[in-house]
Amino acid sequence: MLKQKLLALAISSLCISGAYAEVNQEEFTAGLVTASAEGNSPAQYALAQMQNNPADSADILGFALIAADSDMAIVKSVLAAALDSGMDPDEILAIALANGIDPSIVSEVIEETQTAAGAFALGAAPTPGALGLGGGSGGGGGTISGN
Repeated sequence: MLKQKLLALAISSLCISGAYAEVNQEEFTAGLVTASAEGNSPAQYALAQMQNNPADSADILGFALIAADSDMAIVKSVLAAALDSGMDPDEILAIALANGIDPSIVSEVIEETQTAAGAFALGAAPTPGALGLGGGSGGGGGTISGN
């Protein structure tokens, strides 16, 4: 079922990209050249474009993956930017597959990003409690344990 969903997403992203996209590949590439000259990475530029044009995020991700030209460091940063923009991981996987990216690379980026986000989402560790009374293997019943 997941494979069918991914295939459908890939086909729809390929079909939609040429006909209805507000952002086209030429504009994206020109913007990427300008952004690079200004010191921005491809991932930073792609993320900004996805945030400014959320309806075109799938196309923008495809354009960014093409521009990465198999440079795995750039590919990984672009995939992480797509996650940061709020794209669905299944959609990211489908677009990456359609652009020849190994699914293990996508899985690696998704796991790293979600692990990093999870660590921050949980907040700080709780502070240790005060001196406990009883319980455990200690004295019990209202007395301070000598253990």
